[in-house]
Amino acid sequence: MDFYDSLAVLGALAWLVPLISWIRNLLLKPNLSIISHKELEIGYSIDGPILNINLAFSVEKKEALIKKIDIILRHENNETHQFLWDWFEEQFLQMEISDPDLGSMPFKKTQKAIAIKVLTDTLIERKFGFQKEEFKEAYNKLFNSTNEIYNNIYQSSAGIDSFKISKEYNEFLDYFKNSFIWKVGKYSAKIKVYIEHVVKPFEHDLNFQLTNLELKGLETNINTCQKTIKNHYTKEDPDYKADWKLVNPYKIE
Repeated sequence: MDFYDSLAVLGALAWLVPLISWIRNLLLKPNLSIISHKELEIGYSIDGPILNINLAFSVEKKEALIKKIDIILRHENNETHQFLWDWFEEQFLQMEISDPDLGSMPFKKTQKAIAIKVLTDTLIERKFGFQKEEFKEAYNKLFNSTNEIYNNIYQSSAGIDSFKISKEYNEFLDYFKNSFIWKVGKYSAKIKVYIEHVVKPFEHDLNFQLTNLELKGLETNINTCQKTIKNHYTKEDPDYKADWKLVNPYKIE
C-alpha cells in the first residue's frame, strides 16, 4: 500500500466514526420515566368532564418529543372513558407579596397542547389538562342547531318564549345532565405518553377514589352549565359568573 492509498484509507475511516455515531443515534430509543403528583383535579364544565394532573418527565439515552398524551379512565363498575390532552401549564416562579393575607403569587403560562421536548439529564414538570373529545363534538352540534333555531326565532316575531320551549334548546340543556360521567367509587387511570419515532406508548398507572361528598360538589356544575347556556341566550342576568366546583382526590395504592 503506497502513501496515497494510506491517505485514502484514513479519509474513509474519518467518515466511518460519524457514520457509526449517526446510525447509533438513529437506532437509539429514549427511555421515558413518568411521575404523577399525589393529588388530582376533577371537574365538570361546559367543556365537559375535566381531569387535570401534575406530571413530571425524565428521559434517558436520548431526548424525547412528547406529541400526545391520553388517559384511559376506568370506574370500578368497568365503565371506561378516554381523556385527551388539551392544555398544559408551566409555573415559572413564586413571588412573595408584602401583605401576609395575600401570601405568594405564582407566575404561570398556560397553552394548548402541541408538543413538549424532554432533554436528557433534565426533569420536566407541568400541569396537564385532559378532556373528552366526543363531548366537544356533540356539544358543537347541539350548539350549532340551537343557534340556528335561536336566529330563526329572533328574526321572526315568535319571541324568546318560543325559543325556550324549542326541542333544540331543551336538548342542549339536557345534554349536560346526560353527559355527567362521575360516580362514587374507585377509578383506575392509565396514562399513555406517545413519543416521536417510538411506536409503543410509555404508560403510567394510578388509582383514586371519589366520595359521595365530592360527587355532590361536582353535580352542582350541571346546574351551572345550564345556567351559563340559559344566560347566553336569554340575557336574564348580564352579570352572571359561573362558579365551577373542582374536587381534589388523592392517589391510592
